[in-house]
Amino acid sequence: MKHEHGNEMNNKNYLIATIMNVIITGAELVGGLLAGSLALVSDAIHNLTDVISLVIAWTAQRISSKEMTTKNTFGYRRAQIIAAFVNSTFLIMVSLFLIIESIRGFLNPHPIQGALMLVIAVIGLVANIVTGLVLARNEGNLNQRAALLHVIGDALSSVGVIFAAVMITWVNWLWLDPLITLLVAIYIMHETWSVLKEATNILMEANPDVDLQAIKKVVLSCSYVKGAHHFHVWQLDEDRTLLTFHVTMENQSLTQVEKSILEIQEVISEKYHIDHVTIQPEVDHIDDQIVDTNECQTN
Repeated sequence: MKHEHGNEMNNKNYLIATIMNVIITGAELVGGLLAGSLALVSDAIHNLTDVISLVIAWTAQRISSKEMTTKNTFGYRRAQIIAAFVNSTFLIMVSLFLIIESIRGFLNPHPIQGALMLVIAVIGLVANIVTGLVLARNEGNLNQRAALLHVIGDALSSVGVIFAAVMITWVNWLWLDPLITLLVAIYIMHETWSVLKEATNILMEANPDVDLQAIKKVVLSCSYVKGAHHFHVWQLDEDRTLLTFHVTMENQSLTQVEKSILEIQEVISEKYHIDHVTIQPEVDHIDDQIVDTNECQTN
């Protein structure tokens, strides 16, 4: 019940944040064109990506809450990881665009209406702060972190634009407009890289920094275990880690094999915080009487 309430709150927060960003985008785009400010236009483009980001995040939130099926046996939790990957990739592309445009601004400066630029930037900052506070109430998974990063980047951009607008109005430092754009773009790219890297590692089922050698040492120290191999560890999402491996065991009863496996699973789960451990035992001979496997139904 608590989980459902949390999802309802998250969906409401996404809706509020999306509406706020649509308003910010329109105001900054019109204001930037009228003021002749590259920083404002760039910030408007960035805010447009926020709208897309929030729609993707909201959609992924809805999809990931669906139950597992016979086709999607792990459920839909990876939907949020895919959304974070797409989101972060898109944001890095936008950052590259802003860097290119800022360089052009250095090479070809033009008059800017600092006063109008300042008013629009202040409005944008206030709106971004409100949006950030709304999104901060959501549970912080990777997808939601990516969406929040968009808004934080916009807020920082607005602060930079405000500073540039003040200096352009007072001392006509036109070069501050492309400089602020460049600095914000570099910051956004740096902050987004960690989210993109983590999402990529999860999608590629990379080892989430689990010490497999240490786990193997623990397994080999258990009773009746002769060897361990074929270790595979990956993340379903940023909250769930899974591990599979084979163990070679001394000849023993089926009951003892099951007991040993359960003990190993418990030790690994508790010590290394792995959510799901699957172990394939390999035994040359089991002392219990075994039912003929040919009696199993194949239909």
